[in-house]
Amino acid sequence: MATTLEEKDAIRDLMSEYCFYVDNGEFEKFAELFTVDGIFETGKLGRLQGRRAIQEFIAAHVPRAGEGPARKHCTMNHLIRVNGREANAQSYIVLVRESKEYGVVASLAGRYEDQLVKENGRWRFKVRKIHMDISGDLGLKKELAFE
Repeated sequence: MATTLEEKDAIRDLMSEYCFYVDNGEFEKFAELFTVDGIFETGKLGRLQGRRAIQEFIAAHVPRAGEGPARKHCTMNHLIRVNGREANAQSYIVLVRESKEYGVVASLAGRYEDQLVKENGRWRFKVRKIHMDISGDLGLKKELAFE
C-alpha cells in the first residue's frame, strides 16, 4: 500500500503529464488523464464531460506543437489532500507563450480545483475546474473571450 507522500507524488505527476500532453499536442493522452466520465470545467469556455468531448475541445482550440506560438503550462503551489482512493487538490497555473512582438509573455495566471480518483492503480481527474483569474492572448486557434 502506498504512503500518503507516494500518493501525492503520483498526483503531482498527473498534473505534470497534463501540462506536457497539452503543450506537445498529445490530445488523446491528455484526455486519458480524466476518468471516462470526467468533467473539465473551463469557465466561460464551457463544461466538457467525457474523454471524447474533452479531447475534441482541446484539439479544436489548442494548436499542436509547431502549429502556433510555443507555450508552456506551469503548475505550482500544489495543495493535495488524499483520502483513500479519492483526493482533492488545488494548484496555481501560469501559462507562458512566445510573442513575435514581446518575446516570452505570461498569457494566463489562474488556479485549478481538482477532484481525483484512483482507478486501477492510477490517479485520474474526476473533475478539473480552471479559474482564469488573469488572462490575455492565449495563442489559441479560435479567438475566445475570457471576460
